Order: sequence, then C-alpha cells, then structure tokens
Amino acid sequence: MCAIAGTIIWRIAGVVLAARVPSDGPIMGWVNTMAYAMVMAVLLLILVHPTGILATNSLDQRLVRLGVGLVTMFFSKRLIPSLLYGICAFALAIQFI
Repeated sequence: MCAIAGTIIWRIAGVVLAARVPSDGPIMGWVNTMAYAMVMAVLLLILVHPTGILATNSLDQRLVRLGVGLVTMFFSKRLIPSLLYGICAFALAIQFI
C-alpha cells in the first residue's frame, strides 16, 4: 500500500503541474536530459556486465557491434536499420567467431 500511495502522489503532482511547466523550458530540458542519461546508464550496464548470451562474448566484441549500430544510425538517421545492422553483426559474430 505504501508503494501505491507513493506512486499515486507523484502521478497526481504530475497532472497538477503539467499545465504550469512549459514543454520547451529549462525544467523539461533537464528532465529530458536525465531520462537520456538513465537509458544510457542501463545500456552501458548491459554492455559491461551482461547476462545470458551477451556474457559469452568479450567486451571488445560487444563494443564493436554497438559501434556498427551507432555508425549506421549516424549515416542513415533511422532507428530500424541501425537495430538490424547491430543485431546482424552480433548474430554473424556468434555464428563465425
């Protein structure tokens, strides 16, 4: 019940304050930056301390596959091809290395 109450309080506060906070203001910029930082932290945690099939490969191999996806994202500016190239690079490396 305490967890539910804590969640509900923040949701209600978000609804009340949403109309008062401009979407392009510094507060929302900070929130957006923190959200991206948390996603990146989880990604790096998965890369550095993997579980499952990722744990069978070395850190160097995982970073190369991440690089393939990032380079594809940089040049194509599209998420789906970047994901596909990164996954294919991972699958090929598992198959042939």
